[in-house]
Amino acid sequence: MKRISLGKTGIETSALGFGCASLGSRVSAKDGLRAMAAAHDRGLAWFDLAPAYGRGVAEEIAAEFFRGRRDQVGLCTKVGLAPPKSTGGIKGMVTRRLIHVARQMVGTVPGLREKLRKSGMQTNQKQPLTPELLRESLEGSLRRLGTDYVDLYALHNATVEEIARDDILRALEDILTSGKARAVAVASGTDVAAACIARGAPFGAAQFALPAPDTPSPSALFDAGRAAGMGTLAHSVMGVDGVLADISRRMETNANLRGAVAALGGDPASALGRVLVARALTLNPDGVVLVSMFSDRSLAANVGTVEAMGDPALAAAVTAIEKLGPAGTAAAGAKVECPSRG
Repeated sequence: MKRISLGKTGIETSALGFGCASLGSRVSAKDGLRAMAAAHDRGLAWFDLAPAYGRGVAEEIAAEFFRGRRDQVGLCTKVGLAPPKSTGGIKGMVTRRLIHVARQMVGTVPGLREKLRKSGMQTNQKQPLTPELLRESLEGSLRRLGTDYVDLYALHNATVEEIARDDILRALEDILTSGKARAVAVASGTDVAAACIARGAPFGAAQFALPAPDTPSPSALFDAGRAAGMGTLAHSVMGVDGVLADISRRMETNANLRGAVAALGGDPASALGRVLVARALTLNPDGVVLVSMFSDRSLAANVGTVEAMGDPALAAAVTAIEKLGPAGTAAAGAKVECPSRG
Protein backbone atom coordinates (compact mmCIF):
# COMPACT_ATOMS: atom_id res chain seq x y z
CA MET A 1 0.00 0.00 0.00
CA LYS A 2 1.33 3.42 -0.98
CA ARG A 3 2.19 5.66 1.97
CA ILE A 4 1.91 9.46 2.05
CA SER A 5 2.87 12.31 4.37
CA LEU A 6 -0.17 14.44 5.17
CA GLY A 7 1.20 17.88 4.39
CA LYS A 8 3.33 19.29 7.19
CA THR A 9 1.31 17.66 9.97
CA GLY A 10 3.97 15.02 10.60
CA ILE A 11 1.35 12.33 9.98
CA GLU A 12 2.39 9.47 7.70
CA THR A 13 -0.35 7.09 6.60
CA SER A 14 -1.80 5.09 3.72
CA ALA A 15 -2.91 6.78 0.49
CA LEU A 16 -6.21 4.94 0.77
CA GLY A 17 -8.43 5.66 3.76
CA PHE A 18 -11.41 3.76 5.15
CA GLY A 19 -14.63 5.76 5.45
CA CYS A 20 -16.76 4.65 8.40
CA ALA A 21 -19.95 6.66 7.81
CA SER A 22 -22.12 3.54 7.58
CA LEU A 23 -20.63 1.68 10.55
CA GLY A 24 -23.49 0.83 12.91
CA SER A 25 -26.28 1.92 10.57
CA ARG A 26 -26.21 0.33 7.11
CA VAL A 27 -23.36 -1.96 8.22
CA SER A 28 -23.61 -4.04 11.39
CA ALA A 29 -20.97 -3.88 14.10
CA LYS A 30 -19.84 -7.45 13.38
CA ASP A 31 -19.51 -6.93 9.63
CA GLY A 32 -17.92 -3.52 10.07
CA LEU A 33 -15.23 -4.70 12.47
CA ARG A 34 -14.41 -7.64 10.20
CA ALA A 35 -14.08 -5.29 7.21
CA MET A 36 -11.90 -2.82 9.09
CA ALA A 37 -9.57 -5.59 10.21
CA ALA A 38 -9.38 -6.96 6.67
CA ALA A 39 -8.55 -3.49 5.34
CA HIS A 40 -5.82 -3.03 7.91
CA ASP A 41 -4.35 -6.38 6.94
CA ARG A 42 -4.17 -5.07 3.34
CA GLY A 43 -2.20 -2.01 4.41
CA LEU A 44 -4.89 0.59 5.10
CA ALA A 45 -3.85 2.76 8.02
CA TRP A 46 -6.33 5.67 7.95
CA PHE A 47 -9.84 5.46 9.39
CA ASP A 48 -12.36 8.30 9.14
CA LEU A 49 -15.08 8.72 11.76
CA ALA A 50 -17.40 11.30 13.29
CA PRO A 51 -19.80 11.42 16.25
CA ALA A 52 -22.75 11.41 13.83
CA TYR A 53 -21.67 8.36 11.84
CA GLY A 54 -23.67 5.16 12.16
CA ARG A 55 -26.52 7.20 13.67
CA GLY A 56 -24.23 8.00 16.58
CA VAL A 57 -22.71 4.58 17.33
CA ALA A 58 -19.80 4.28 14.86
CA GLU A 59 -17.16 5.57 17.27
CA GLU A 60 -18.18 3.16 20.01
CA ILE A 61 -18.06 0.22 17.59
CA ALA A 62 -14.72 1.30 16.13
CA ALA A 63 -13.15 1.38 19.60
CA GLU A 64 -12.94 -2.42 19.52
CA PHE A 65 -10.97 -2.28 16.27
CA PHE A 66 -8.55 0.35 17.59
CA ARG A 67 -7.87 -1.63 20.74
CA GLY A 68 -4.40 -3.12 20.26
CA ARG A 69 -3.91 -1.28 16.95
CA ARG A 70 -3.97 2.38 17.98
CA ASP A 71 -0.26 2.95 17.38
CA GLN A 72 -0.53 1.37 13.92
CA VAL A 73 -3.32 3.50 12.45
CA GLY A 74 -4.31 7.11 11.84
CA LEU A 75 -7.67 8.25 13.16
CA CYS A 76 -9.79 11.24 12.18
CA THR A 77 -12.93 12.34 13.96
CA LYS A 78 -14.93 15.52 13.68
CA VAL A 79 -17.16 18.07 15.36
CA GLY A 80 -20.17 19.96 14.06
CA LEU A 81 -22.75 17.35 13.09
CA ALA A 82 -25.01 15.49 15.49
CA PRO A 83 -26.73 12.22 14.57
CA PRO A 84 -30.36 12.31 13.38
CA LYS A 85 -32.99 13.05 15.98
CA SER A 86 -34.51 10.16 17.90
CA THR A 87 -31.35 8.05 18.03
CA GLY A 88 -31.50 7.18 21.72
CA GLY A 89 -33.73 5.04 23.91
CA ILE A 90 -36.63 2.88 22.77
CA LYS A 91 -37.75 5.44 20.18
CA GLY A 92 -34.28 5.47 18.67
CA MET A 93 -34.16 1.68 18.57
CA VAL A 94 -37.52 1.55 16.78
CA THR A 95 -36.40 4.25 14.33
CA ARG A 96 -33.19 2.39 13.50
CA ARG A 97 -35.17 -0.81 12.92
CA LEU A 98 -37.62 0.97 10.60
CA ILE A 99 -34.76 2.45 8.59
CA HIS A 100 -33.09 -0.96 8.34
CA VAL A 101 -36.29 -2.52 7.00
CA ALA A 102 -36.85 0.39 4.59
CA ARG A 103 -33.32 0.06 3.20
CA GLN A 104 -33.94 -3.62 2.46
CA MET A 105 -37.08 -2.67 0.51
CA VAL A 106 -35.59 0.24 -1.46
CA GLY A 107 -34.97 -1.83 -4.57
CA THR A 108 -38.49 -3.25 -4.66
CA VAL A 109 -40.72 -0.31 -3.68
CA PRO A 110 -40.83 2.54 -6.25
CA GLY A 111 -40.05 5.92 -4.77
CA LEU A 112 -39.08 4.55 -1.36
CA ARG A 113 -35.49 5.81 -1.56
CA GLU A 114 -36.67 9.38 -2.17
CA LYS A 115 -39.30 9.16 0.59
CA LEU A 116 -36.68 7.88 3.03
CA ARG A 117 -34.38 10.75 2.10
CA LYS A 118 -37.12 13.37 2.55
CA SER A 119 -38.25 11.92 5.87
CA GLY A 120 -35.23 13.38 7.63
CA MET A 121 -34.78 10.13 9.56
CA GLN A 122 -31.25 9.82 8.19
CA THR A 123 -30.28 13.50 8.20
CA ASN A 124 -27.49 14.58 10.53
CA GLN A 125 -28.04 17.84 12.40
CA LYS A 126 -25.73 20.83 11.90
CA GLN A 127 -24.38 22.21 15.19
CA PRO A 128 -23.20 25.83 15.42
CA LEU A 129 -19.53 25.75 16.36
CA THR A 130 -18.47 27.15 19.72
CA PRO A 131 -15.28 26.65 21.76
CA GLU A 132 -17.32 24.68 24.29
CA LEU A 133 -18.68 22.35 21.61
CA LEU A 134 -15.19 21.76 20.20
CA ARG A 135 -13.85 20.75 23.60
CA GLU A 136 -16.87 18.71 24.72
CA SER A 137 -17.25 16.89 21.42
CA LEU A 138 -13.59 15.91 21.37
CA GLU A 139 -13.74 14.62 24.94
CA GLY A 140 -16.83 12.58 24.03
CA SER A 141 -15.15 11.13 20.96
CA LEU A 142 -12.01 10.20 22.88
CA ARG A 143 -14.14 8.44 25.49
CA ARG A 144 -16.16 6.52 22.89
CA LEU A 145 -13.08 5.62 20.83
CA GLY A 146 -11.11 4.46 23.86
CA THR A 147 -8.07 6.62 23.10
CA ASP A 148 -6.42 9.72 24.53
CA TYR A 149 -5.76 11.46 21.20
CA VAL A 150 -6.84 11.59 17.56
CA ASP A 151 -4.54 12.20 14.65
CA LEU A 152 -6.89 14.65 12.96
CA TYR A 153 -9.78 16.64 14.43
CA ALA A 154 -11.93 18.25 11.75
CA LEU A 155 -14.65 20.90 11.72
CA HIS A 156 -17.55 19.05 10.08
CA ASN A 157 -19.60 21.10 7.59
CA ALA A 158 -18.18 24.32 9.00
CA THR A 159 -18.81 27.62 7.26
CA VAL A 160 -16.24 30.09 5.97
CA GLU A 161 -17.32 32.45 8.74
CA GLU A 162 -16.88 29.83 11.46
CA ILE A 163 -13.32 28.92 10.49
CA ALA A 164 -12.32 32.60 10.60
CA ARG A 165 -13.63 33.30 14.11
CA ASP A 166 -10.98 34.11 16.69
CA ASP A 167 -12.65 32.07 19.45
CA ILE A 168 -12.75 28.96 17.23
CA LEU A 169 -9.12 29.40 16.18
CA ARG A 170 -8.00 29.82 19.79
CA ALA A 171 -9.92 26.72 20.84
CA LEU A 172 -8.25 24.71 18.07
CA GLU A 173 -4.83 25.98 19.14
CA ASP A 174 -5.58 24.93 22.73
CA ILE A 175 -6.58 21.45 21.53
CA LEU A 176 -3.31 21.13 19.62
CA THR A 177 -1.33 22.29 22.67
CA SER A 178 -3.13 19.72 24.84
CA GLY A 179 -1.94 16.89 22.58
CA LYS A 180 -5.45 15.53 22.20
CA ALA A 181 -5.21 16.07 18.44
CA ARG A 182 -2.04 15.91 16.37
CA ALA A 183 -3.54 18.20 13.73
CA VAL A 184 -6.80 20.03 13.01
CA ALA A 185 -8.67 20.39 9.74
CA VAL A 186 -11.92 21.23 8.02
CA ALA A 187 -14.22 18.61 6.51
CA SER A 188 -16.62 20.74 4.52
CA GLY A 189 -17.37 22.08 1.04
CA THR A 190 -14.71 23.21 -1.39
CA ASP A 191 -15.29 26.89 -0.56
CA VAL A 192 -14.40 26.21 3.07
CA ALA A 193 -11.47 24.01 2.06
CA ALA A 194 -10.10 26.82 -0.11
CA ALA A 195 -10.46 29.30 2.77
CA CYS A 196 -8.75 26.83 5.12
CA ILE A 197 -5.81 26.35 2.75
CA ALA A 198 -5.47 30.11 2.29
CA ARG A 199 -5.54 30.69 6.07
CA GLY A 200 -3.05 28.02 7.08
CA ALA A 201 -2.31 27.57 10.80
CA PRO A 202 -3.76 26.28 12.99
CA PHE A 203 -5.23 24.14 10.21
CA GLY A 204 -3.03 21.38 8.85
CA ALA A 205 -5.39 19.65 6.44
CA ALA A 206 -8.59 19.99 4.45
CA GLN A 207 -11.09 17.27 3.58
CA PHE A 208 -13.60 17.77 0.77
CA ALA A 209 -15.54 16.02 -1.98
CA LEU A 210 -13.63 15.07 -5.11
CA PRO A 211 -14.37 17.58 -7.91
CA ALA A 212 -16.62 16.22 -10.68
CA PRO A 213 -15.10 15.54 -14.13
CA ASP A 214 -16.77 18.64 -15.60
CA THR A 215 -15.11 20.93 -13.02
CA PRO A 216 -12.62 23.43 -14.49
CA SER A 217 -9.11 22.62 -13.21
CA PRO A 218 -10.19 19.75 -10.92
CA SER A 219 -6.69 19.46 -9.44
CA ALA A 220 -6.48 23.15 -8.47
CA LEU A 221 -7.47 22.76 -4.82
CA PHE A 222 -5.12 19.81 -4.33
CA ASP A 223 -2.31 21.79 -5.97
CA ALA A 224 -3.02 24.76 -3.69
CA GLY A 225 -2.94 22.51 -0.65
CA ARG A 226 0.38 20.99 -1.68
CA ALA A 227 1.90 24.44 -2.30
CA ALA A 228 0.77 25.57 1.15
CA GLY A 229 2.07 22.45 2.88
CA MET A 230 -1.51 21.47 3.70
CA GLY A 231 -2.67 17.85 3.78
CA THR A 232 -5.64 17.02 1.55
CA LEU A 233 -8.21 14.26 1.94
CA ALA A 234 -10.76 13.52 -0.79
CA HIS A 235 -14.10 11.77 -0.29
CA SER A 236 -17.16 11.04 -2.45
CA VAL A 237 -14.93 9.49 -5.09
CA MET A 238 -17.97 8.24 -7.01
CA GLY A 239 -19.38 11.76 -7.05
CA VAL A 240 -22.31 13.47 -5.36
CA ASP A 241 -25.75 14.48 -6.62
CA GLY A 242 -25.96 12.03 -9.51
CA VAL A 243 -22.44 12.36 -10.93
CA LEU A 244 -21.83 8.60 -11.13
CA ALA A 245 -25.16 7.94 -12.83
CA ASP A 246 -24.44 10.73 -15.31
CA ILE A 247 -21.00 9.34 -16.15
CA SER A 248 -22.49 5.86 -16.60
CA ARG A 249 -25.13 7.20 -19.00
CA ARG A 250 -22.60 9.19 -20.98
CA MET A 251 -20.28 6.19 -21.23
CA GLU A 252 -22.95 4.47 -23.31
CA THR A 253 -22.64 7.11 -26.04
CA ASN A 254 -18.99 8.12 -25.62
CA ALA A 255 -16.95 5.61 -27.61
CA ASN A 256 -13.62 6.88 -26.25
CA LEU A 257 -14.61 6.40 -22.60
CA ARG A 258 -16.47 3.17 -23.29
CA GLY A 259 -13.44 1.70 -25.05
CA ALA A 260 -11.02 2.85 -22.35
CA VAL A 261 -13.13 1.28 -19.60
CA ALA A 262 -13.68 -1.91 -21.62
CA ALA A 263 -9.90 -2.25 -22.03
CA LEU A 264 -9.63 -2.80 -18.28
CA GLY A 265 -11.73 -5.97 -18.54
CA GLY A 266 -14.43 -7.28 -16.26
CA ASP A 267 -17.86 -5.86 -15.55
CA PRO A 268 -18.17 -2.30 -16.99
CA ALA A 269 -19.71 -0.86 -13.83
CA SER A 270 -16.94 -2.29 -11.64
CA ALA A 271 -14.28 -1.15 -14.09
CA LEU A 272 -15.73 2.38 -14.06
CA GLY A 273 -15.57 2.33 -10.26
CA ARG A 274 -11.87 1.47 -10.43
CA VAL A 275 -11.31 4.32 -12.88
CA LEU A 276 -12.96 6.81 -10.54
CA VAL A 277 -10.79 5.66 -7.63
CA ALA A 278 -7.73 5.96 -9.88
CA ARG A 279 -8.87 9.46 -10.85
CA ALA A 280 -9.00 10.43 -7.17
CA LEU A 281 -5.51 9.05 -6.58
CA THR A 282 -4.28 10.94 -9.64
CA LEU A 283 -5.77 14.27 -8.55
CA ASN A 284 -4.65 13.81 -4.93
CA PRO A 285 -1.30 11.96 -5.24
CA ASP A 286 0.10 13.25 -1.95
CA GLY A 287 -3.04 12.93 0.17
CA VAL A 288 -5.63 10.45 1.37
CA VAL A 289 -8.48 9.13 -0.76
CA LEU A 290 -11.42 8.03 1.40
CA VAL A 291 -13.59 5.14 0.26
CA SER A 292 -16.15 2.94 2.00
CA MET A 293 -14.87 -0.65 1.80
CA PHE A 294 -17.19 -2.79 3.89
CA SER A 295 -17.41 -5.57 1.29
CA ASP A 296 -14.55 -7.89 0.38
CA ARG A 297 -15.13 -7.08 -3.28
CA SER A 298 -14.84 -3.34 -2.72
CA LEU A 299 -11.70 -3.71 -0.61
CA ALA A 300 -10.01 -5.91 -3.21
CA ALA A 301 -10.95 -3.56 -6.05
CA ASN A 302 -9.73 -0.43 -4.28
CA VAL A 303 -6.46 -1.90 -3.06
CA GLY A 304 -5.93 -3.39 -6.51
CA THR A 305 -6.44 0.03 -8.06
CA VAL A 306 -3.73 1.55 -5.87
CA GLU A 307 -1.37 -1.24 -6.88
CA ALA A 308 -2.22 -0.74 -10.59
CA MET A 309 -1.65 3.02 -10.74
CA GLY A 310 1.25 2.59 -13.17
CA ASP A 311 -0.94 0.75 -15.68
CA PRO A 312 -1.17 2.75 -18.97
CA ALA A 313 -4.68 1.40 -19.63
CA LEU A 314 -5.90 2.72 -16.28
CA ALA A 315 -4.26 6.10 -16.92
CA ALA A 316 -5.93 6.26 -20.34
CA ALA A 317 -9.33 5.63 -18.79
CA VAL A 318 -8.76 8.42 -16.25
CA THR A 319 -7.85 10.77 -19.09
CA ALA A 320 -11.03 9.78 -20.93
CA ILE A 321 -13.08 10.68 -17.84
CA GLU A 322 -11.48 14.13 -17.64
CA LYS A 323 -12.26 14.78 -21.31
CA LEU A 324 -16.00 14.28 -20.87
CA GLY A 325 -16.63 18.01 -20.62
CA PRO A 326 -19.64 19.76 -19.06
CA ALA A 327 -22.33 17.35 -17.95
CA GLY A 328 -25.09 19.58 -16.71
CA THR A 329 -25.12 17.77 -13.38
CA ALA A 330 -24.56 19.11 -9.87
CA ALA A 331 -21.42 21.09 -9.15
CA ALA A 332 -18.65 19.29 -7.34
CA GLY A 333 -18.40 22.07 -4.79
CA ALA A 334 -21.90 21.42 -3.49
CA LYS A 335 -21.87 21.12 0.27
CA VAL A 336 -22.30 17.59 1.51
CA GLU A 337 -22.06 15.94 4.89
CA CYS A 338 -18.60 14.51 4.23
CA PRO A 339 -19.83 10.93 4.30
CA SER A 340 -16.42 9.49 3.55
CA ARG A 341 -17.92 7.19 1.05
CA GLY A 342 -16.79 6.42 -2.42
